[in-house]
Amino acid sequence: MCAYSLYPVIVDWIPGLPQIPYRGGVGRWEGVVMHQTANPNDTARSERAYEARTFQNAFVHEFIDPNEIIQVANPDYLAYGAGPNANPRFIHLELCSNKTAEQFARSFDAWCQRAAYYLALRGLGVTTARPDGSGTLWSHYEVTRYLGGTTHSDPIDYIKSWGKSWQDVVNTVQYHYDAIIGGADTMPVMSVEDANKLIAFLSAAYFATDVPAAREEFHRLANALRRASGQPDE
Repeated sequence: MCAYSLYPVIVDWIPGLPQIPYRGGVGRWEGVVMHQTANPNDTARSERAYEARTFQNAFVHEFIDPNEIIQVANPDYLAYGAGPNANPRFIHLELCSNKTAEQFARSFDAWCQRAAYYLALRGLGVTTARPDGSGTLWSHYEVTRYLGGTTHSDPIDYIKSWGKSWQDVVNTVQYHYDAIIGGADTMPVMSVEDANKLIAFLSAAYFATDVPAAREEFHRLANALRRASGQPDE
């Protein structure tokens, strides 16, 4: 059985970004919005450079291209990714454009894994957007449709041009979510190194709250990660 591993992430936060807590507090995102840049010649680095000049108007948390994932904003604070109704709630992940099917497949998988990673960090599960505003995994199009405050329809047409549907996104995010938390026996085993990276985040969240139920959930998730990587519970 092959070991499951996370794609490497370059942390390169844009200086001067506003640090505004989510509506639930610092680090309390409620889900993820999936975006696509609609720039046919971009890379994660070029998008980061552009946002460094224009972040007063809009910025997201991460850009994903076939070769790199660059985290450009602190995920503990909201980004200006999808309007005033979505921004206080969600992480924003932007898929860059691709020139070949191989590039698309690689960046698509990484994009979906990053969504699963953020959902797993808070134990949010993978649920699709609903008209009442519930759900943890959103397209920008669904924000426009259900929450308002924005008019974009990405990433639906772009992924369709490569033969993927929104359900394919949901399915791939679910696969990675299950692998990360060790929730399915058929999923690959996670490496100790990757599991401990996630456990470190959960540990910080555990000690940052005094709510017993929250601490219990963080402890449960950490032990699920330990089991997925072959480590004993604590």
